Amino acid sequence: MSDSISLLTQLQSGQSQITTINELMNALSQTIFGGRKQSSSGLSWDYYGGRIAVDGVSTAIANGTVALTASTTNYVESTRAGVVSKNTTAFTPGAIALYKVDTGTATVSSYEDHRPWVKLAPGKLARSLASDANITLTHAEALCDLLEFTSGVSLTATRNVVIPLVPRQYTVFNNTTGAQSLQFIGASGTGITIANGKRAIVYADGTNVVRVTADT
Repeated sequence: MSDSISLLTQLQSGQSQITTINELMNALSQTIFGGRKQSSSGLSWDYYGGRIAVDGVSTAIANGTVALTASTTNYVESTRAGVVSKNTTAFTPGAIALYKVDTGTATVSSYEDHRPWVKLAPGKLARSLASDANITLTHAEALCDLLEFTSGVSLTATRNVVIPLVPRQYTVFNNTTGAQSLQFIGASGTGITIANGKRAIVYADGTNVVRVTADT
């Protein structure tokens, strides 16, 4: 939303409207992965490309299209490298959520924009382990920077908290009942064990989860 005095070039009476509109659209072209509605049809979901930073490298992403599955909910998402795909289960933990698209037999019936470009503050997850077992964070849970875990039962052994193996740092708090440690680990690789009642900063480096600070 612009201020009352806009920073954008404004349309003026008598000027070349098409040229000005094209300039305005180009100025707004960094709405990367935005729905490209004028070219989408049927079960084709088209999106705009643009430029994103991938591990410190400015990377051009071309316009693209995703084939949707009929009569279901499609979760359109991107990798950190800008590769767009869809599945019909849920947003993948660690992926960039783009759109949740509901389809009929041959067309899109409705959609939700889930692009998380604006982050107002570090999110805090407060999750209770409902049973004496390992857990895996959902996509939405893994977006939080602060992770605090309690338990509805007393843990009898060290339990795993499985986090996405994409480069990301977390501040974690093992506040569970039962005096057991929690191990923060990816779906593969090695993890880090945090003692009961302790906090620490851990880092997923893409392969393993490593320690940044000691337990405090």
